[in-house]
This record gives sequence, C-alpha cells and structure tokens, in this order.
Amino acid sequence: MAPSPYELSLLLNPLVPDSLTHNTRTLSNIRSISGLFLGIAAGILGLESLWGFGFYLLSNMLISALFYFLLAGAKPQKYFAGAAGTRGLNDKQPGRNPGSGAWRELWFGGGLFTEALSGFVLGWAGVGGVIR
Repeated sequence: MAPSPYELSLLLNPLVPDSLTHNTRTLSNIRSISGLFLGIAAGILGLESLWGFGFYLLSNMLISALFYFLLAGAKPQKYFAGAAGTRGLNDKQPGRNPGSGAWRELWFGGGLFTEALSGFVLGWAGVGGVIR
C-alpha cells in the first residue's frame, strides 16, 4: 500500500513536539539569563528611568535579530511552531504548510516581557543600589 500524502509530508518535514518544546525552553532560558546580565549592565552604567528600559528593549531587539538571522537562518518555522493551526497539509501544493507566525516566538517570545523583564529589573535595581 502506497503512503498517503499526509504520511509523505511527515517524512519530508517532521514536526517533533519534543524538539519544539526544547527550542522554546532554551530560548526562554537564554532570555532570562540575558535579562539579568542586561540589568547588571544597566546598573553599572547608571541608567535610570526610561533610559534603562530603552536599553533593555534595544538590547533585546539586537539579541532577537541575532537569533533570527544567525541561529534560525531567517526561517524560524523550522524550529518553532508558530500560530496554532497553521501547520498541516497544504491544499494548494503537495506537502506540508510550514506554519506562520513562528517569527513572533523569536522576537517577542521566551518570556521577553515576563521572566526576562523581572530578571532585568532585579539586576538593575540590585547593582544600581550597590553602586550608588
């Protein structure tokens, strides 16, 4: 019996949930650690108020650009799931739909505005308080 188009698409482009979970967890860990180091750097530089948060956002956009272009090769759909329901069989062409919205995981995911931000604020306040 010949394999179905769905089975062939899984052979050509497998989507392994364990790998996606690992990639997302790794991105979150890197964001958390870099958030703490950026907070320490902002405290050492003596940045205050909006300058400190601007430093955080600018630095994280640089880190996201490095992830996007160097690590993912501008194809994040190979490593991250993307929006729910965007993967699966492609009706117009044979094979799988690669998924859309995976870029959001690299640019804004991984705890950028939750875990990493709290680590940034802790490092920033801690080092800034010790130095001053």
